Amino acid sequence: MRKATVTLIALLLVISTLPGSSAQFVSFTTNDTISVLRGDYSTGTIQLTNAGGFSFKVVSYQSFWVEDSEGNIVQGFNLTVSPRIFSDWSPQKTYSLSYNISCNGSVEGGTYTLYLKFWAFTAGGSMYIVHAKVPLNVISEPLRFEVAEAYVKERPGSPYILNGETLVVFSHVINIGHSAVTINASVSFTGNGMVYFFENRTLEMAPGDNLVKFEIPVGYDVPEGIYRLEYSIQYDGDSYRYSREFQVKFGVRLVGLSLQADEVKLGEENRAYLTVLSERAIGVNLTVETYRGENLISNMTTPVTIQGGTDVLDVPLLTNVSGSITAFIKLTFNGRLIGEGNVSYTVLAPAVIRNVTYERLSDEEVLFKVTVLNPGEDGVDVILTYRITSGGKVLYKDSLQETLKAGVNEIALKFKLPLGEVVEYEFTLVSMDETSTSKGELYLQPPAPPTTTTTTTTSPSNTTTTSGDNGSSIWWIVLVIMVFLLFIAGAFYYTRAGEKSKKRVRPKPKRRSPLGRFRRPKEPRFPENRELPKK
Repeated sequence: MRKATVTLIALLLVISTLPGSSAQFVSFTTNDTISVLRGDYSTGTIQLTNAGGFSFKVVSYQSFWVEDSEGNIVQGFNLTVSPRIFSDWSPQKTYSLSYNISCNGSVEGGTYTLYLKFWAFTAGGSMYIVHAKVPLNVISEPLRFEVAEAYVKERPGSPYILNGETLVVFSHVINIGHSAVTINASVSFTGNGMVYFFENRTLEMAPGDNLVKFEIPVGYDVPEGIYRLEYSIQYDGDSYRYSREFQVKFGVRLVGLSLQADEVKLGEENRAYLTVLSERAIGVNLTVETYRGENLISNMTTPVTIQGGTDVLDVPLLTNVSGSITAFIKLTFNGRLIGEGNVSYTVLAPAVIRNVTYERLSDEEVLFKVTVLNPGEDGVDVILTYRITSGGKVLYKDSLQETLKAGVNEIALKFKLPLGEVVEYEFTLVSMDETSTSKGELYLQPPAPPTTTTTTTTSPSNTTTTSGDNGSSIWWIVLVIMVFLLFIAGAFYYTRAGEKSKKRVRPKPKRRSPLGRFRRPKEPRFPENRELPKK
């Protein structure tokens, strides 16, 4: 090394004694560019190639200067290179040159040319002045903003956002300087004339690559629609803005509503089917409001769980009320309407027998009254069948067709029935293929035969007989019999009591009559007649 240095110094001394006219000009070339931030410095390496046809034994770096695009020399730069001396630099050979260049803050940003000056010596002692031109880019600001990006955190790549998901926006900021730079970053999410999210941050950008990132929660309170994302970075020297539109969806949509049957019977099953497309699994509320005409007859809300994909919800409908029914069906989430629709159907109610009463018009004639309820709103045709029997024998059997109005109807039938027999009856109503039956029995009491009562009174002068008709009332007959029985019981008791009260008397001795045997006549006795007088 010392020998080379001595040799170089000797060559320089020799060259310095040569006349100036002996120097020749050649150039080195490079494909590299140097960038430097004004008010800062930059280091790096450039590749220099000997583009001339000369082979140099020694090449020495001498100086530099900077020119603008118009060829004017620009002050405010300082450059150091390493190494400063090269040996054996043959044609098309490339050497690496490390540099450290600083730029004054007063220099305006732009494109300049850095000129490097070398002295080159051949082995034969010839001297050449070599110039190298290096493009120089003076950067005005320390930060370089990369393009921002935004995506849905839960579903990257999706062009829209679902309520409950998170929107992420980020960008890289390159600080080419060697000191931290303070920036102000903000993000907003707006739509429908309202700001749903806003955040502002003050950040320090260290030298090198920096990541700026925001996460925007899109809540369930955000209605469906188109919203704009605004993202910006600002500092004293420059600013960057990014905006993008996103569509917000709930992700659950009612796409179809169908009905099992347009007409059902009272109490019969009927259902509605809701077809739902969902991009998520979520719990919602199913509300069914049922009206008959303008009257609300039912309002029920049931929580249901919707799975992802296509769901079919089975909704039972009210059928315990007859008439024209309309059911309004809604899907909601926390009060937010997802979808709604309505179905209309008719509940048919068959007529039924409420009760059967009868009225005795005469001894043998009975009027039956069959009370029938038609709960529908319109008239209906029915068939009434009856069967009347007594002692296993069918007395009457037939059927008849009736048209009933809405509400309560009464059908009257008159029959002549036997007396003193149990009569069974059965009425059957057929309406809308449904049957309603009422059974019972009755007994017609026959009228009692006329009753004659005879009273005999005995007197010394005459006998009087009185006859009277007690009518046909059974109660009067019973009363007469009871009085008669009481009378007999009283007479019997009185007779027995009289016999017990007589004293026993010893008979007197018989006397012999001179007229012969004499028999004392008996005391007259009056026997009681214990039988009823004959008619």
